[in-house]
Formats: sequence, C-alpha cells, structure tokens
Amino acid sequence: MADTPRALLRAANESSVSSLDWERQSVRRLQFVATAAAAMLLVATPLLLLRQPNLGVRAGFDRPVWLAPVALGVIALLAVLSRWERIRPSHRLDIGLAALVVLSGFAGLFRHGLPYAPEDVVRGISPIAAFILFFSVVIPVPPGRMLIAAALAAALDPLMLALTLSKGNPTPPWNLWLWLFAPNVIVVGLSWVIARTLHRLGQAVERARRMGAYELIERLGHGGMGEVWSAKHQTLARPAAVKLVRPEVLGARDTQAASTMLRRFEREAQATAMLSSAHTIEVYDFGIADDGSFYYVMELLEGMDLETLAAREGTLPPERVCFLVEQMLHSLRDAHEAGVVHRDIKPANVFVCRRGVEHDFVKVLDFGLVKRVDAPEDEEQLTGQGNLAGTPAYMAPEAAQGREVDHRADLYAVGCVAYRLLAGRDVFVRENVMQLIYAHLAETPEPLSSVAVEVPDELAAIVTRCLAKNPEDRWASADALLAALRETGLSARWTPERSRTWWDRNETSGPSVGGVDSGAPTVPVDVESAPTLPVTVDSGAQTRPKS
Repeated sequence: MADTPRALLRAANESSVSSLDWERQSVRRLQFVATAAAAMLLVATPLLLLRQPNLGVRAGFDRPVWLAPVALGVIALLAVLSRWERIRPSHRLDIGLAALVVLSGFAGLFRHGLPYAPEDVVRGISPIAAFILFFSVVIPVPPGRMLIAAALAAALDPLMLALTLSKGNPTPPWNLWLWLFAPNVIVVGLSWVIARTLHRLGQAVERARRMGAYELIERLGHGGMGEVWSAKHQTLARPAAVKLVRPEVLGARDTQAASTMLRRFEREAQATAMLSSAHTIEVYDFGIADDGSFYYVMELLEGMDLETLAAREGTLPPERVCFLVEQMLHSLRDAHEAGVVHRDIKPANVFVCRRGVEHDFVKVLDFGLVKRVDAPEDEEQLTGQGNLAGTPAYMAPEAAQGREVDHRADLYAVGCVAYRLLAGRDVFVRENVMQLIYAHLAETPEPLSSVAVEVPDELAAIVTRCLAKNPEDRWASADALLAALRETGLSARWTPERSRTWWDRNETSGPSVGGVDSGAPTVPVDVESAPTLPVTVDSGAQTRPKS
C-alpha cells in the first residue's frame, strides 16, 4: 500500500506529459487548418459579394452573403489565437471547438437562407455535417469535448432554419426534413467514435515514444547502428540524447539471438555507465523498448565530432591535435583501468564541444562495441567467433585478424585518429574494405613528414609508435602515451584563448534542438559515419560491411 501513492503520482505525471504533447500536436494542426481556411475564404468572399448567379434568388428571398466576411473574420481570429503562446494548448483547442460551433451556425443560416420548394428533394450535403466530420478527423481532441461541440453545432442547424422561418421563409416540404438533419445526427456520433479512436492511438504512440523515464522529442539522425533522438526527462528539465539500437544490425538472426545480443549489450552499457572520466559520454539510463530495441540515454552535447571538424578544417595544428588526443586518452585510461576496451575509436566517436566556459572539451562517445577484458570465460562477448568489430579505417591489425584484442587496439586507433587530424587523410586510403583491412595488416603507413607539414618529429614518432603492427611495439598503456604527449609540451600551446577564438569564429548558426546545433552534424553518437562492423569473415569469402 505504501507504493500506491507513488505509483498513482507516476501515472498521473506520465499522463500529463503525454496529454500535453498530444494537445500541442493538435494545436499545430488547428493552426494549419485555420490559416488554410482563412486563405480560401479570402478568395471566395469577393465572389460571394459580387453576387454570382449560382447563389440564386427565389421568391424575393436572398441568402445572407454578409456572413462570408464575418466568417472570414472568425477564422482569421482563430488563426491568430491558435498561435498565441500565452494561451494553454488545451484552451486553444477549446477556442477551435467554439469556432466550429459558430461557423456551423453561419453555415446553417446561409444554407436555409433561400426558401425550400417542393422540387428540392435534395439540396446538397449538409455543410455542418461536413464541418464536424472534417474537424474530428484532422484535429484530434478529447472525445468528450468533441461530442459536446458536435452536438451544439448540429443543434444550430434546426435553430437557423427556425430563424429563417420566423423571417417569412415557407416551411420546407415534409420529405426534406429527414435529409436536412439526419446526417448531422449521424455525424455527431461518428465524430465521437473518431475522436475516441484517435485519442487511444495517440496514447499508444506516446507510450511507444517513451523510453523509461524519457520521452522522445525529435529524431536527430539515423544510420547503421540505429536512430538517435533528442529527449527530455518526464519530471526533470534535463535534455538528453537517446540512441535506439536495432538487434538485427548487431548480427542477430532470430528472436532468441536478438535477445541474447541485447543482454550482452546491456551488460556492456552497465560497464560504460560506471566509467567516471569527465571526457567519457555520460550515460543516464538504458533498457529494452517494447519492440525489442535496446536504448540508452546520454547527455546532449553542443559542438561537433572530429569527423566534422576534420572535414571543415582539413588539417589541425599539432598543438591542437595533442590537446584533443590527451583528453581522449584521459577517457581511455579510465576505461582500460576498469577493464573495458572501446574497440571503435574513430573521429566520428570523438566529440568536441563547449562545456560551460571550456572550449574544445572532448567527449569519447559510443561505447556500443566495448569489450570487458575481465569477463568470465563462459560469458559470451558482444561479437562472436570469426566476427570483426570496429571501423576498418581505424582497426588494429589484431582486430582485423579476428583475434582477441586488449587496450592496445584502442591506442592503435588513437594513432589513426591523430594521423587523420595531422595529415588531413586516413592512414590508408583504399577502394574497398578488404584492401583497407589488408593494408592495416601488412602495409607500412606513409611517414607523417611526407604527407603533413609542420609536424614536430617527436609527435610524428609518437604517432608512428601507436601504429605499430605488433601490439608489443606500441605504447604499453594510455597513461604512458599520455605522458609522452605531455612531454612534448605541444598541448600547452593550444591555450584557452586560442580555443575560444576558434569557437567564436566558427560558431555555427541556425536553430538548435535541445542544445544540438542543426547547422552541423552534432549528434553525440555515431549514426552517419563510416561503416561500423560487425563484419562476418569467412576464409576465402569477400568481406563487406553490413548496411
């Protein structure tokens, strides 16, 4: 019983968040409909005022064409009020329903403005029925409010007929009464059914868009590993990024394999969430969605990944490269000490951002392919025997051979990233994946001195040692590599003033979504970059990345 109030509070809160989003979507539709209707009536009103012959005059009676400009004013007012942010979305919907009732009254008065003759067996479909049906389908509102508005709108039709009869119009023939008002009655019930159905569908969609305590707002990107959405916590103001990972892209061939894959991924996400480096993407939450997709919730960053930065700048100054790589190593040192190997270090997985007053602050992203080096022998790893995990352009030789890897595979990838930033190109550029993998296995990279300018010899030597084919010939640890970079003194030359100046000069423009600049790829996870394996390797068979 002690949990009951808490459960009720949580349910009420989820309902209020879902209802608010539902109302906002309905208001956006109301804004569009009101604007379109005002534009159409603006064109039609002059025609009505010019007394087109098809309006007709019968037995001295005439339709009240003055209703057209009045209706235009009502719709224009609705278009304005529906955009007034000071009015709550639910109240703006109520204004829309009120406008429906008023316009239905105008339509009834215009409809019955001419007297009915015995030959008028059918004068046309009731405009009021059409209004009600259109509103209920296009602008979803709560069923109860839709029923009340529809009943009031339908009731105005006979009231407008009574008004015209009081002004001298003859009573319509008896065989017209059923046709005049029966469609309105039917549509009242039908509008309630439609509103109720749409409301339930909307609730189902909202439930599907909620990942744990987070509600998905807008899709930021999609790619080989899944989709990334901006999101918000249902009770906190904290923005976040949610990545949805489809089981099939991780190599799952059936439901059981997908379940096993997601359980492995969940264990690795738990390991990632335990990392404490400030330069590692912070994981807020993770879980499995109703459709079986794995999701994890991360902090939402403002900036760009190194892939974007390298494409924009071509090459970076050696001192800035050292400044960025040292922060990457801070993250990897923490991961390696925790027994975690990233296995997919590449420019697209390294994010450079503003963080408070700091600039060029590095966040290492997408630990989706992490490997626990201390995992029990009977615990399955994320990738199976004969599979590769990573990105070919940044893959260590031992990983390309499908052998077990340790932290030194990450240091090889760090060397590849540094090479890319200094030289403006990858270590190896080949036509296909097989040639690229072979190059990392057997070919010697071109010296930095021949492909890059103004790279100090000590920095070139450090990068070359990172790219050694034999793991034993590389740096023993991230800490050792970090110490070697600091000894060069290069990173100290990339001062806070220089980084701030660069960001002020290159600040992207355009609207932002939850702190993510839409003017550049700023999603803090890899979704659009070079192909991320797993790639299945068969002896003698060509290897291709899964799309």
